[in-house]
Formats: sequence, structure tokens, C-alpha cells
Amino acid sequence: MNIDNTTDPKITQGIATLTNGHEYAVLEISTRFKMANSFRIEFVEGGLRQSALFDTRIFTVTSHSLPPTWRYFQLESGSFSLCPESWNESGFWEAYYDGDPRAIEMYERERAVILAHS
Repeated sequence: MNIDNTTDPKITQGIATLTNGHEYAVLEISTRFKMANSFRIEFVEGGLRQSALFDTRIFTVTSHSLPPTWRYFQLESGSFSLCPESWNESGFWEAYYDGDPRAIEMYERERAVILAHS
């Protein structure tokens, strides 16, 4: 992550949870229609491992390979994401953040594959 020259609050939203200069694995790429592109990045806050979407402009990409489990998903709006298929299921992220054991297991399994290929 490189935030030295970035002050725009739209770009820096939520970055207080990240460490400048630290290397992060990208768990998902998301592009929302008429909005900034985002990377799903994992971080630790309050002793808990979490993930969230952050503006891609605060990162320098150091690897151009994609994990083998990523799939392309496009919405009617023109938005799309590259992520594991199970993460794109309707309600997945809500279930994950609600502590659903099935969603947590799916997240951990896909996370391990992504990290093994980063």
C-alpha cells in the first residue's frame, strides 16, 4: 500500500485499518458502475481478521497473476467482480459478517487458495 501522495477522502476511506508500506494480498477485484475500482483486502482490527473493499488507487500491484478460483461476474448495471464463485452467491457477505459457519468455512477455503497463489 502506498498512501504518501493521497489525500482525497473518497480514495482514503477506511485506510486507517491498513499499514502504509505493507504488502496485502488482493482477495477480490470489484468495479462498480460509475465508481472507483476496489480491491478486497484483509486486515486485523481489534484482534479480529476482517476484509473490506478499498480503492485500488492506494495500492501498487506487485504481482499480475490471478488465483485459479477467480471467476468473472457481471451485473446488469455494468459492474463486475473477479472473485471465487462462492463469494458471489446472493447473501454470502451478509452471512459471513453475521458469523454463519458455512459462509466462514467457504471464505477460509477460498482465502487459502488465493494466498497460496499470491
